[in-house]
Formats: sequence, C-alpha cells, structure tokens
Amino acid sequence: MRLTRAHSLLCLAGFSLALSAQTAQQPQLAAVTTPDNGQPPASSTGDLTAAFSLAPTVITVTASREADEAGREAQSQNVVSTEMLQRREPTTPTSLLREEPGIFANLVPNQGSPIIRGQMGNRVLYLWNGLRINNGASFSGPNGYFNEIPLGAVERLEVVRGPGAVEYGSDAVGGVINLITKHSDEFGAKHFGVTIFGHYGSVNNDRLTYGDLWGRLPRFNFVMGVTGQDIGNYGAPGIGTIKDTGLSSEGGYINMAYKVRDKQVFHLSWIESYRDDVVSYTSSKLNASGVPRNNTPYEDRGIGKAAYEITDTNKWSHDLRLYSYFEHFRSPRDTDVESATTFSLTHAPSSQAVFGGGGQNSTSIGRNGALTYGADFRAESIWSEKLLLTTTKATGATVYSVPNGNVPPGTYNVFDAFVIGRWQIRRLAVSLGGRIESIHLQSYPVPADALAPFTVADLTLNERWNPLTGSVGAVYQLFHSFSLTGNIASSFRSPSFSDALSTGVPVFSSSSATVPSPGVQPEHSIEYEVGGRWASPHLNLNLTGYVNALRNLIVAEPTGTINIPGVGVVTADSNVNSDTGYVRGIEMATTVHINSQWNLIGNLTTTRGQDTFMNVPLRFIAPTNGLAGVSWDSPARRFWSEATVTMFDRLRRPAPQDQTDAGFSADPAYGSPSATNPAYRPGYQIPGYAVACLRFGTKLFQREQRGLDVTLDLNNVLNQPYREPYSQQELLAPGFGAVIGSKWSF
Repeated sequence: MRLTRAHSLLCLAGFSLALSAQTAQQPQLAAVTTPDNGQPPASSTGDLTAAFSLAPTVITVTASREADEAGREAQSQNVVSTEMLQRREPTTPTSLLREEPGIFANLVPNQGSPIIRGQMGNRVLYLWNGLRINNGASFSGPNGYFNEIPLGAVERLEVVRGPGAVEYGSDAVGGVINLITKHSDEFGAKHFGVTIFGHYGSVNNDRLTYGDLWGRLPRFNFVMGVTGQDIGNYGAPGIGTIKDTGLSSEGGYINMAYKVRDKQVFHLSWIESYRDDVVSYTSSKLNASGVPRNNTPYEDRGIGKAAYEITDTNKWSHDLRLYSYFEHFRSPRDTDVESATTFSLTHAPSSQAVFGGGGQNSTSIGRNGALTYGADFRAESIWSEKLLLTTTKATGATVYSVPNGNVPPGTYNVFDAFVIGRWQIRRLAVSLGGRIESIHLQSYPVPADALAPFTVADLTLNERWNPLTGSVGAVYQLFHSFSLTGNIASSFRSPSFSDALSTGVPVFSSSSATVPSPGVQPEHSIEYEVGGRWASPHLNLNLTGYVNALRNLIVAEPTGTINIPGVGVVTADSNVNSDTGYVRGIEMATTVHINSQWNLIGNLTTTRGQDTFMNVPLRFIAPTNGLAGVSWDSPARRFWSEATVTMFDRLRRPAPQDQTDAGFSADPAYGSPSATNPAYRPGYQIPGYAVACLRFGTKLFQREQRGLDVTLDLNNVLNQPYREPYSQQELLAPGFGAVIGSKWSF
C-alpha cells in the first residue's frame, strides 16, 4: 500500500500553529505514581485524547509482557508519553528519545538507530506494539528501521534499558524500544472524533501533517490515521544548507477492536510506511560530476496483526492472548561510482517477508504471585539481488551485467518458549524468567552470488542455534519514598544474513568492504544492574549502575583486500567472534517539584566500553552526556514553557573501526578519513558541545472534545556549531531552527 499525498491537503486545512500539553513534564523514571486505588485513571468519553489508551506514566507493558506498575519493574525504563511527544515536536521517532537518560539519539532522519548502553543497530530490539521489527537481515551499524514508523501514528514509546532476551529473544542486548501506536480501549455509546495536526520546522523545511479518525460503538471501536512528511536539506551554522540530508515519507495505520462477548476482544491492526529518496550525505562528493554515491529510492514497510484476548476467565487464566502477524519490507539501494571514463551503478533490491504467531497466558499463584508464559514462532524469507549498469561517458552506452557478490537468498526461522514469574512479598517484588529459543539460518546461493575467493560452498549455510537466557530481579521498598533495585539478565544475538553473508561497501565507508564470514557464532552477554529510586511529592530520583559482560563479540577485522565489481579494490573486513568485552555505566535522572507550577529536570549518563580480548575501545560508546532544564505550567494549565540545555563531553576513546568511518572525517561527503580528507579532529575524537532549547505552548480553547492547541519549539537557540558522534550523515548538526505547529480536535 502506497498512500498518495492528497491526505496532506486535508491535514493542512486544520493547520494553525502547534500542540500543547496540560500537565508538567514528569521525569523519565521507572518509578511512577498511581491513583490511590492503584488503578489507571478512567477515560473521559468527551475528550479525544482520553479515548486513546493514555496511561503510560501509570503502567508499562514492555519490560514484563504484562501490564504492571512500572515501579515494580527491576530494570531501568523510559516511558515517553503523548505529552512529551507533543512538547518535543520531533522530526522522527528517534529524535523523540534525545532527552532521555541512558539513550543517545542523533538528529539524522535517514538513519534512526538510538544507542542504548553502548549498543545500536541489531543489538537493540525495535518493536511495534510488541512485535519485533528486527529480522534475519538486520545489520549492526546505523539503520533506519525505527524511523520507518509514521510519526503521526505514535502514541508513546516504552524503552527498557538493558537485556530483554527473556521477554523478546535475540537482539535485545542493549535494550528494547516498543513503539505503541494510537488505539482505543473503550466500548460504549456511539461516539466519533477527528484530530488534524501539522507542524513546520524552519531548519530543514520539515512539513509534517497527519489526521486521525476515531470512534466507538457498544461492541466496536477503531482509531485510524494517515501521515505525510517532507524533510528538506537542513542548514548548519556557518555552512548553509547541507545537500543530500532530506527525505519524504507517507504512511497510515488502523487499530480496530471487536468485543465478541464480555471479556473477549478481537483486535486487528495494520501499519504501512513508504519513504522516498532516502539520500546519503556520506560519500556524496566522491564523484567528480557531483552525482551522489549512495541513494535509496524507496523503503516500504508494512506490518499487520490479528489478536484474540480473553481476560479474567479464572485464576488459571486472567490474560490469554493469541496472535498472528505478517510483515514485509522492500527496498533497493543504489551505489553509483564514477571513474574517468564510466559510471558504474550497482542496483541492489532486497525484500524480507515474515509470518509469525504465538500466544501467552497469565496465571495467578496464590494471592501475590503470577506466571506469564507462552511461545512464539516466526518464519522469514530473505531475498536480494544485484544488477550492475556500466555507462560509458563518451558514448552514453550502457552495459547490463550481474556482478558477483550478492547476499544469497534464504530463510531464517525461529521458535521460542518463555516463562516469567512475579511475586510480591510484603515490601519485596521479585521476578524470575527464562527462555529457550531455536534459530535456523539456511541460505541458497547460486554461482553468481560468490565473489572470489569465496565459493558457493562457503555461502551455503545450514546453521541452528539454541540459546538459553534467564533473568532475576528484585525491587525492595526500604521505606515509603525509597526503593532499592537489582537485576541480573543474560542476552544473546544470533548472527544475521548481514553478519554471515554480506559482501559490499557499507554506506559509512568508502575504503573498506564487508566480506562473507560464514563461521560467526551468536554473541552472549550477562548484565548486572543495581540502583535506587526516590519518589515523593517534591523529588523523583533514579540512579542506576550496571556492568554488561560480553562474550563472543562479533567484530570486523581487516583481512587483506578484495575487488568489488563496480567499486574497485578496497580493504576486506571479515566478521569474527572476539573473545570478551564489557560495557559499564551510570545513569541518573531527577525531577524536583518546586511547586505546582515549577519543576527542575535533569539527567546524566556516562558509559565506558572495552574489547578486553583485543584491548581496544568498543565502538558506538556515546560520550558522557546530560541534560538540565526547568519547566513551568500556568495554574489553569492553559500555558506552559520549558528550557533545556543538553551537554556532551568530547568523544575521547574512538574504536579502531572508527578510522574508516566517514563520520570521523573532516567532511563525510568525501568518504572515509584519508590523506586528502583527514580526521575531523586529531586522534579521531569528536569535540564536546552544549545545545539550548526553548519550548512554549498554549491551549487556545477547549470545549468538550473540541480544542485547538499551539506550540513553538526553538532548537539550538545559540546556533551552536557541533558534530554528533556516530552520525555519518552530518558535516555539522542542524543550527538554530523553529518548529511551529497545531492540533485541532473536534
């Protein structure tokens, strides 16, 4: 499904100015408050936002696969609510996480890989309403999976920092990000509503519009919407507009629920996203004629889910869920290399299709315990091909050929079973879980897939891995306002087709290429986490320390050179399982409630990572960073404002792989660091920086379900020039810009 841009005209009709929130910003802490009765607040049938499931600051479901008070969860979490989404006016889902403790997220819209506890790419698990977006083709570097979800569909984000393998399986080494789309939990008297939203960002000519339609009947409800967005090239201080940094996207979603009978509900959901012209600033100036080196013409992702939920049947089953789902992803990648006489364009389309399903149930154990258990399966089909178009400049004649070095097609099938137990023993909440997972990777190469010196036999894989993972956690309420937490959790990441079979030059490099590494085995880790939480009317504080011990790390090592068709001779990087390593860090977040109107907010994150086998720094370890801010709400909640300063220390410990990363060169548009394009700073370091932002909002009017909200965000108000670490798409980060928008509900 590709949506047209016609819906943008409808959305623009309701565009006035921006979006606001009605309550003071709450801290991004795992400890949260609940009403006196311990239940989520009741929804109001007259308010559009209340018709959605808007209780993220009360309960969380990601860490446990079961709704529970977040304060009972031992693992550290971030809950990014609808209110935060409205205040921050993000350009992408990733940028919504920029101010969260323990997470580093850059501003590049065509990537979208947040770094959580030193892990990114396929070492962080991305979910859509609890279903995994990662698949057997996911790669370890910066990717755009998370940003492929239409921003207008997002209701909230739930982030678990630390391993989530027991709950969700492979890839959840650094954390889990669950993107939850708008939905309704209400049935009742006939009621319908519409929301139209739009915003404009000056620094990159960002035009975002979306429209939502929702309704309910006694036995049926639905929420549906469409989104359109055009992100232009952004401007940087002292440089002006930076070419090849924009894209356009459109998408839609629908969530429906039918009450079959009391306590039995059938759910049907679908989301689709289509992104056009996902260009790359990296290596864009390597061709003498100015033709960009890398381009992705489109990315098309769709996910559908059908689920049946039965609640409160008896003590043996108080939450039974059965579900099936389907996912597809299609995208080509173009690499155009210019020589003195020719253009060599490598066109590499790929697709992935996933079919899966499963079920889970929750059973009470005594008065204060419960077991959540279930099983999942998924079957993935992965396909790609390459076509080389060689055009002679003098004549314009083009020769078509099939180059060697394609990732062979194959299947990636997974079956798993898990159990998670939870007990409340007076002031002590305890959790214990385990999972067994069976992964089967099988490839089907043909002679054209093998690039010398590799053969078809090298590319023929029939591997099965059967990892076991476990976790144990506890939260002890030492006294009324203060709790101690502890958690031990193991995790793993099974090799993907990208790890084992990929051949070619990655986007971030112009001087090296990955080559098949059929011998790689799964990565394993075990993380130890301790912390303290203070939650009182005047102070919320969360302090966490952790050590993640890593084993069998998959890292790239130079192994000579290789001749890539259409590119030439470059360094060959082969993936190997390094022996051991660690990531350790401290995370802190706090909010001081001065009074009912004023709040002080802040957080601090410091991380260190080391490959102890090679005795070198690990890659993708964000420098020490923090945030300080103040927020104000008027007594009647009609107006609000906030000011924040985000601060980053210098990136002091680059990894060896950073020496070929274009993001560390003086100008990433000329590719990897070289004699003519040296490192951005001596020693491949990235300077520190501080960025200030101001935000304002007002509710122009509110009458029953009708309302008009306005916001104005001023980003990088001092027009600070800086470069973000691990952002290969930036010469400098965006300069000063204003984002103005509006939400009209009726």
